Amino acid sequence: MEKRTYVPFLLFGGVLILLVGIYSLGTLKPRITSIEPKIGQSGQTLTIEGWGFGKERVRITIGSITPTSSAYEEWTPKRIRVKIPEEVSSGLVYVYNKNGRSNPVLFTNRQHIPVLAQEEKVLGFPEITSIDPEQGRVGDLITIIGRNFGANRGNGIVYFPWAGSSSTTGSSDTRGLYLPASEVDMDYEGWSDTEIRVRVPTGAGTGNLFVLCEKGKSNAVYFEVDGSGGSYLFKEKRTYTVRSSMNIHSVAGGENGGLYLWIPRVQEGPTQRDVQLIEQEPKAEIENYNGLLLVFLRNLVPNRTYTVSQTFLLDRYEIETKLNPQKIKLEYDKGRDLYKVYTAENSVTPVTHPEITKAVSGIVGKEKNPYLKALKIYSFLVEKLKYDSTRTHRSVVEGLSERVANAYTFALLFVALARNTGVPARTIAGYLITDTKAAIPHFWCEIYFEGVGWIEVDPALGTAPLLDGFRLAPDPKSYYFGNMDNRRVAFSRGLVQAKRISPHGRTMEQPEIHSLQTIYAEAVGDIRSFSGTWNTLEVIGVY
Repeated sequence: MEKRTYVPFLLFGGVLILLVGIYSLGTLKPRITSIEPKIGQSGQTLTIEGWGFGKERVRITIGSITPTSSAYEEWTPKRIRVKIPEEVSSGLVYVYNKNGRSNPVLFTNRQHIPVLAQEEKVLGFPEITSIDPEQGRVGDLITIIGRNFGANRGNGIVYFPWAGSSSTTGSSDTRGLYLPASEVDMDYEGWSDTEIRVRVPTGAGTGNLFVLCEKGKSNAVYFEVDGSGGSYLFKEKRTYTVRSSMNIHSVAGGENGGLYLWIPRVQEGPTQRDVQLIEQEPKAEIENYNGLLLVFLRNLVPNRTYTVSQTFLLDRYEIETKLNPQKIKLEYDKGRDLYKVYTAENSVTPVTHPEITKAVSGIVGKEKNPYLKALKIYSFLVEKLKYDSTRTHRSVVEGLSERVANAYTFALLFVALARNTGVPARTIAGYLITDTKAAIPHFWCEIYFEGVGWIEVDPALGTAPLLDGFRLAPDPKSYYFGNMDNRRVAFSRGLVQAKRISPHGRTMEQPEIHSLQTIYAEAVGDIRSFSGTWNTLEVIGVY
């Protein structure tokens, strides 16, 4: 009798231990035991051995770069094989599963192993010999003298030290310490093989700058940023994975034609950094033109729905701005392209409308200081207009007269009023991210001060509206003039200029979506008509 009761108990205990073991395996983080090669280069296949990777692919990072879905060759619980992306430098390899991140293992990019300086000169690497001046404010024009920069810019970039690098946690990828001069702000004013003329971008700090071009990376040269007009504090980084998508349907016409789609990208800037396009379907013809992707759909069939999607990984920082209004320059460089573009009227910004001019006269009066002009406009909108997310207008001027506005009207009114006074301003289109990972379409603004750069402003949130699941900053009216939270994603800055592909193409415009741009879609060939629907941003992960 004792044996009959003991054996079932022993079997039960064994099954219990087995179940506990299986449960434990399902709750463990992945573990890397080896990578091969340890020293390699872009295009090679990296093999990662270990355990706990899971049957379903999540993601890996190599030096903080996430490979696209097409780069993966194999994913099993114990082995991963993936093509090393072009942009990967040396850094740590991590594997992610639903339970978290693995231990790190170092990968070294053979192409980034330092070589002797005299060898670099023989190979024609870019070299900076001097910069003039060696100190300046944001927006100042500097000249970089040297050799081997290339006859024209092409894909060349001047990297400045990022002002947030000293106030945020370190990164295994040194690119996180730098900030590129901005194409959106027209920072590049001249480029030759021996000389580069470039403006100091918003968000630049004191430290080493360098040039990256087709011939390689230059030596670094020290540059000091004069921050007497104001300073930035970048903090509380949040990492997002988001998917943007649209549907094309109701296509009419023959199959001998197609659709060009200008798709907004997640924008990169001082507060929104390390933006990576990690998945796209279908693959874009052009991955970045003025902040847009160009996708072409061929052989379209009537009565079928086509989905175009992109998945992005990005870091978003909260920013606090401390300005000294008395140190801000009263006069702008009116010959600069940035000033001309961001004080001009366009199809969505009625800068010279009589009602805008009349309102500016009453709001600003004889004030000369750009900062105080902008503050008076912001205070007027926040205090005099009521926020209503459901209210739309044929023209934003209607919102001014009716004293009610949604975020779109709030933002465009602020920009129109600021530009009318001679203060450069632009509208930002994107989304607010709630605590439940829902995305709310939203619009806010940036204003530009000489010597300081762009600062963000959110007149709609300054009215302290109640938004389901979104936590406003304390004292919203004060906070949202010059400071900005990290619970948002920007898709466009200003009205993005997209080009018509075909002189006979038929274009579609669609205002009040998550990007302000001149063209959204263009039908060519036999396509007579179509419909397009933008889907709300999908927030896949917040880290």
